[in-house]
Parts: sequence; structure tokens; C-alpha cells
Amino acid sequence: MARATGLAPRRAYQLDAATVLVGNVLAGARGRQAEIRTGTARLLNTNLAAKNDWKLIAAGGSSNSAGGYILQAAHVAEGAALSSASTYTNIGVVTAAAGAINEVAISGKQIRDAVKAAGSVTGDVRVAAVRVRPGTGNLAISNVALTTNKATITLSAAHTMLVGEVVTVGCSNPLVNGTFTITEVTSTTFSYSSTQSNITSASATGTVTNGAGVPVGTNTVALVPAR
Repeated sequence: MARATGLAPRRAYQLDAATVLVGNVLAGARGRQAEIRTGTARLLNTNLAAKNDWKLIAAGGSSNSAGGYILQAAHVAEGAALSSASTYTNIGVVTAAAGAINEVAISGKQIRDAVKAAGSVTGDVRVAAVRVRPGTGNLAISNVALTTNKATITLSAAHTMLVGEVVTVGCSNPLVNGTFTITEVTSTTFSYSSTQSNITSASATGTVTNGAGVPVGTNTVALVPAR
């Protein structure tokens, strides 16, 4: 198991609408391979030194390149495994466009402050796990339920969202609306904490999004040191 060491990613990540992440990732001056998590979403988790400044870059490699990618981060205690990161928060969004290289500045202070708030961390934050997530666009809601402060949203089709992902819900039942962090997922549902009155499972309409459009085409996305 890779451990959190504050190493920085140095190689671009090749992403497309179907696979989200492919290829190896090298981290740090020694070229040590960072941990790569695989599965339906093909996630990357690597390390980030919170005191440094970065750029999130997307290069559109297709004539139809579009959509967006979200950089997320979570606190990891020094020396702990990356799998201990659980409370991810959105840091920045970069969009892809045909024939263009777009970039978003990401400061170390921005990352440090965000993961401290999301994880209720006291003291300094020296290391954070980071991952790149593809935009969901607007996913259609078909059913809602709320039992004992847990809302469960059923979607009209399968999704690839993850526990820890931040989403905004806009539903015909206003009791479940707002921005929340996902706590549970299945192939067609996700759940989050909500201190509202119980809702008996019922049909509903509306959409949910993680804040970026669905990636289209073959795009190269990289998180690189700003200097």
C-alpha cells in the first residue's frame, strides 16, 4: 500500500469519456509510481504537499473535446495509507475544449484550508490525497426516500459517482435539495445525510450534478507544480 509522503505528480494523465483514467502515474523526483486505484471509475489517488502551488491543466485532443474534470482532495495523516482518506472536497474544475489547453491555478493554501474544513482537522495539514473526477453533467432523478436523516436518491440510469463526492441535488421534492457529500452508493442510487422529516419512497423528478459537464473526446489532464 502506498503511503502519504507529499510527493507531487509529474506525468500527464490521459482521460476520455469512457475510461476516466488510463496509464501509469509517476510521482516525485525519484520517479516512484504513485498508487493507482482501478474499478468502474478508474480513480487516481496520489499525494500533494499542501504548501506548494499547482496548475490543473486540460488539453483537448479531439475535434469534439468538451466537458470538465474536478480536482478533489482529502486530508491524510502523515504516514497513513491513502485509503484512509474519506472526506473529499472539491478544489477546482477545469474544462476541455478542442485544440485548446485550459488551466486553473490551485494554491497550496486553497487545498489546505479546504481539506481542514471538510475533515474537521485541527492543526496543520501537510499531506492530502487528491483525485481527478469526470463531470457528471445533469443526471435524471426517478425516486427519493428519506429515513432517519439519510436521503437516498434513485437515478434513471447507472452512475459512476463515489463516496465522498460532492453533489448538488435539485428535485421536485424540496426536502432533499441542496449540496451534499455522498456517503453510500449503488449502481443507480446514492445517499447522504439530511436532517429533514422522513419521506416515504416515491417517484420524483429533477437532476443531480457534481458541478462539471460530461467529458467528451480524448483529453489530457494533468496536475503539475506551478513552478
